[in-house]
Amino acid sequence: VQVDHTHRQELTDRLRTRLQAALAQAPELEPLRAEATARIDALEALSWPALQRVHGDLHLGQVLDVPDRGWVVLDFEGEPLRPVAERRAPDLPLRDVAGMLRSFDYVAGSLAHDESEGADHEATLAAWVQGVRAAFLEGYRSVAGDRGTEPRLLLEALEVDKAFYEVVYERHNRPDWVDIPVSALERLLGTSVGSAETGN
Repeated sequence: VQVDHTHRQELTDRLRTRLQAALAQAPELEPLRAEATARIDALEALSWPALQRVHGDLHLGQVLDVPDRGWVVLDFEGEPLRPVAERRAPDLPLRDVAGMLRSFDYVAGSLAHDESEGADHEATLAAWVQGVRAAFLEGYRSVAGDRGTEPRLLLEALEVDKAFYEVVYERHNRPDWVDIPVSALERLLGTSVGSAETGN
């Protein structure tokens, strides 16, 4: 489905609505509002790729390496907190790319939670994440074409959107893990939430 003005408006409106909902539930993230909003506003001037049916909640927990079969993708129900009609609507393939990028960050974040080994350990995890992200994007481009991850600002905005979603999810389900998406948002947006508490 080629993106026209209506599609673009619907998708950017959803991003704004999700941002507002996340900030309402996590008001300590208010310092990130201006930069997050600017990222969404910037999308209106970009050339967007065509829409299609997407997985909608792609992450490492949704794939299995099956012997004699290769990698298998599971669970095409989409994000649990999104309305069913929205999950089924044609969307940007980059949404799944952003979801997988966020998943790599979660691997490092979970290891940092489980193993308090100091700054050297954190640096090793950060380097691992950067390497895996680069390898995944290179692999994706090898199949989708050199422009498969373009426009870059759109991919970044979808990753920010996913991280805000994760903040809300973690607050409800795993408050001790909220710092994983919060740290990602600070890195992606170049803005700090300060010393505010991010748990319940």
